[in-house]
Amino acid sequence: MITKEELRQIILKDLEIGHLSSDDQDKILEKLGENIIKRITLAILENLSEEARPEFDIISENGNQEKLQEFLKLQIPNIEKLIQKTIQFTINEFKKMAGIK
Repeated sequence: MITKEELRQIILKDLEIGHLSSDDQDKILEKLGENIIKRITLAILENLSEEARPEFDIISENGNQEKLQEFLKLQIPNIEKLIQKTIQFTINEFKKMAGIK
């Protein structure tokens, strides 16, 4: 799974916004980061079986990230690839909307 800091670094690198003020960077990172997290969650739910969803909800609510990662790796064998693909897709979509090449 990916940490917030890793996600931040990916966004900064891909969008090349290092030249912007810290405040402007933070605004972009916050909005885009939220969007990426929502899309990752949606992608996970789309790939989880109906039977696994209640357990996913319980583990998520408990906040045990280590247990959640283990659970997801068992339920979705390609979870890391799915997360990376979702991040890249969302960033690319943002770039198109923002007119960034």
